[in-house]
Parts: sequence; C-alpha cells; structure tokens
Amino acid sequence: MRIVAAVYPIRVFDSGPGYACQRILDAMGASGIAITLYCVSADDCLMQTPFLRLTLPRWAESIGYRLCSEKALATITEWRFTWALSGRDIAYMWPATDLRTFQKAKAAGCIVVAENINTHQMSSKRILDREYQRLGMIPTHGISDQAAAIESSKLDYVDFVYSPSPCVTSSLIDAGVPLEKIISTSYGLSSSDLLDPDIDEKTGQEDGFVAVFVGRIGIRKGVHLLLDYWVKSGVKGTLRLVGDIEANARHLIEPYLARSGIQHVSFRQDLKQVYRDANLFLFPSLEEGSPLVTYLSLGAGLPSLVSPMGGGGIIRKGIDGMVIDPHDEEGWISAIRSLAGDPDLRATLGANARAHAEDYLWEKVGRQRLDELMKRIEKHSGTKP
Repeated sequence: MRIVAAVYPIRVFDSGPGYACQRILDAMGASGIAITLYCVSADDCLMQTPFLRLTLPRWAESIGYRLCSEKALATITEWRFTWALSGRDIAYMWPATDLRTFQKAKAAGCIVVAENINTHQMSSKRILDREYQRLGMIPTHGISDQAAAIESSKLDYVDFVYSPSPCVTSSLIDAGVPLEKIISTSYGLSSSDLLDPDIDEKTGQEDGFVAVFVGRIGIRKGVHLLLDYWVKSGVKGTLRLVGDIEANARHLIEPYLARSGIQHVSFRQDLKQVYRDANLFLFPSLEEGSPLVTYLSLGAGLPSLVSPMGGGGIIRKGIDGMVIDPHDEEGWISAIRSLAGDPDLRATLGANARAHAEDYLWEKVGRQRLDELMKRIEKHSGTKP
C-alpha cells in the first residue's frame, strides 16, 4: 500500500488553502490510505490531527519564528519531507514547495502530484497585467515571468496535477501541461457549512435586499467592477463587502464606501451569519482557482452572480445562479436588477444551490480525488497501487 506524503511548507491555517489541504488529506485517510503532512506549524484547532508532521510544535513556535526566517523554516520542512520519502510514496506538493523538492521526489522514484490552487501564473499574470493596464496602473500583483517559468519547471516533474476548476485546467493546457497529467476535481465544504433555510432564516430580508461579496477586496477579485455595476444598476438595497481592502486598490474602492447602501465589513473567520443575512452572492473575480467562498454560498442556499473564474466550475449557469464575464457591464447590471427584483427566481436558484452543495462535502471530494489518482497510477504503471 502506498503512502500519500504531502508537504505544505508554511503554516497550516484553519482557513484558505491550508484548510483545504487538511480536509482533503483527512478524507483520503478515512478511505484507508496512510497519510502524512509536513508543514511548519498549524493552528491550535488542528494540533490533534494525527497525520501532521510539524517542524515547529506548539511549544517551539515563539522561539522558532524568532530565530528562523520563513524561508529557513520552509527549507527545513521540505528537507524533513524528502528525507522521509521512499520510492513507493505519492509525493503530494502544495504551493510554495521549492523546485528542488520536486526534483528530489522524482529522483527518489515517487509518484509526484501537485496541487494547482489557482490558474497557472502565466495566465494569471496575463489577466492581471491587462486589467492594470486598462486602469492605467503599474502592475503590483507580484507575479513575475520568472515565477511563471518556475511553476512550469515544477510541473515538468509531476506525474499528475490536481486542477480544481475548468479555468485552471485551461491555463495548465495553455502552459503546455499534457491533458493526461491533469486530474479535474474541486474543493469542498463541511457539513456544518450547510445551512437549513427552514431553520437558518435570512434576517437580511428584514432590512431589504442584501447582496454580499466575500474575500480580498482588490483588483484581482474584480470588486472595482462590481461597485461600478452596483451603482449603475440603481437597485434599492445593500451591497456588503466582507474582507480586507488591498492597499493598491484603496483609491478605487474607498470613494464608493461613502455612498448609501454600500457597506464594508472587515474579514471574519465565521462567515455563517454573513451568508444568512444575504439574499445574493456576488463574485466577479478576474482570476481564481475554485474559491471556497463560492462553496459556502452553495451551502447557504444563496443564488450566485459570478464570473467564470468566481464560479470556480461549481455554479451551474441558470441553475444555481448566473455566470457572466466580469467585463460585461450590461450583463452584470441587468442581472443585478433581475435578481434583486425577483424573489421567486432567487428562491429557485437558491434551492438548487443548496441541494447541489451536498455533492461537494469534503468526505466525497477527498475520496473521489484519491480514487481518480489511484486509477491514473494504475493506468500509468500497469500495476495496482
């Protein structure tokens, strides 16, 4: 029996990519395969996870972070990971893993698997460069040609790469990754994220129509476009932006915050009340993988108005919501007006979304990922894993 040995060479938080990594591995482990996850440190609520291999246990964190740089801690974590590998292991690389670790795992005879949480950086750089140019701004997104080239070099060493959405898959193909290496999959949500509409009433309806955006408030997420569309729609209601405003977008975002009907709320870990209080989820992202906030929208039974990237491959057009190009001004304005003015449409889309969410519980997603990987390995090697 093979072992899935994963590396996540930073701290594993109980949110974002670290949360997804931990939940996927937990579900894989429940299917009967042995799991290890090498990381620098972890949030307190994850400390009892049996497969964690911490470079800094809880008692050593304050000393370790004071004496060592993040780069040094990542290097130590990846060294521990590669030192423990055997040729029969599945080496599962999460973002930020160094190219040399891919090379070492391949040289050790492992099956090398990568997780591409977002589109290939070649694609994301092109998308964001174009938007910054359209806005007359110097790009400050931090994605370089060198970073994109290194990502391609890493993918040269993988046997398989998990792609969480059709947009990510397209970007990988554009970057020259053979289709047979790509495992199309998704992310997920927990059963506790499934809100029962009969019990969890949307108190936002008492205050009128409420639309919500959740995530980093900046150019990449298309919030500057959303604010323009919302104002031009003339809808009577509240647009609630939940998240931290990125510094390079403040001059685009803050002028709108003085307007009646537009609210900014700082990011919070527990988002259940945010979704309960909303009637519509809005996410016009320009570049994404498969955003966890969109899964939470499904679980909350909210209709969604999203871009193709923001939909993450899980919002079914005309079934769970509407999927519109983020630069289609007329389409977005029309859709906002339509959804704001038609409670029956929202109810139908929301009910479909809530039912669809059951397909993305982490237990199902992790098992499906493992099953597909084992099928690929068997086909690739001609023998059962």
